[in-house]
Amino acid sequence: MEQILGVAIGVVLICLLLSIIASHVRELMAAFTAQRALTLERALRRMVGDAVYEKLTGHPLIETISFQPTTFFGLTFSRASKPRPTYIASPLFTRVLLISLAEIQGLQTTDVKKIVDSLPAGSDLKQKLGAIILGIESDATACVSAVEQWYDGTMDRINGAYKRHTQMWLIVLGMMLAVLFNANLFLITERLWTSKDARDAVTATAQMYSCKDGQNCGFPSYDQARADIQKNLSDQLPLGYNWDSVKKYWKHPAAEGKLSMLRLWSFNFAGWLLMAIAVSLGAPFWFDLLNKLVNLRMAGMKPDKAQPVQSSRGSEVVAAPAPSLSVQVSDDTPATG
Repeated sequence: MEQILGVAIGVVLICLLLSIIASHVRELMAAFTAQRALTLERALRRMVGDAVYEKLTGHPLIETISFQPTTFFGLTFSRASKPRPTYIASPLFTRVLLISLAEIQGLQTTDVKKIVDSLPAGSDLKQKLGAIILGIESDATACVSAVEQWYDGTMDRINGAYKRHTQMWLIVLGMMLAVLFNANLFLITERLWTSKDARDAVTATAQMYSCKDGQNCGFPSYDQARADIQKNLSDQLPLGYNWDSVKKYWKHPAAEGKLSMLRLWSFNFAGWLLMAIAVSLGAPFWFDLLNKLVNLRMAGMKPDKAQPVQSSRGSEVVAAPAPSLSVQVSDDTPATG
């Protein structure tokens, strides 16, 4: 049981560390390309239209939470030409939307029903807002709440699409990291199963990431994850490449025949692909699973209950000690009590 648990902890730890690195790289990519801001912009344009969107994002309350994309030595990798918000709270969106529509229509009120009535007949936005407040037109508070729920529902779907897009990128990054570190899931599992030293090393490293139930768990950083792979795990696990073997292989690629080469590359590709899929599950998933496994290992197995045995002196029945204890009683020992 301990061997199986050690293998599981080792595999989960490697998946966690690579997931942290992949997530960090993905966040950098999203920052440089302004992916979150562009996703929000597309969603808002579909909701309110281009003209209203420009008016809404030009409001001072929205401009204060709008930022330029991250640049690298003055170079930008984003299609965004001006500062854009990456997140807008639903109460703020509703308030600024009503103010913007009132200014466009020349109204001095932010009453939802009056604004909807003033919109051009047949416009998409009028149809959307009219359907949202249908039946509650007389309740101003309910109308505002309904618009907020419309925005929240749209953002939930957009966030789901963004997460799926991020997961696809994590698979790509996971594959790149698996090849870069030669993190073959099959080889790692085999080494952990056959080497107690490897299991002890990864378990000691995993305990640094664990936290007891009821305590706040500190999520590991990118620098710590990279350092643990390079310093604590590369010596015990089959990570990285033996460059002498690599040079020899490429100098004589057909030394062992085409069938052997095909088996080798198929084996490596399958192991890397499984690692990439594991990385795509995300660092929070592996972090929670690692803590559960480490806490389970530290808790240990429940000791056996004492079983009644018959005393050698007679028919008196006494409780036997736990299996881990060894107690010897001599007949010459004086009775106490």
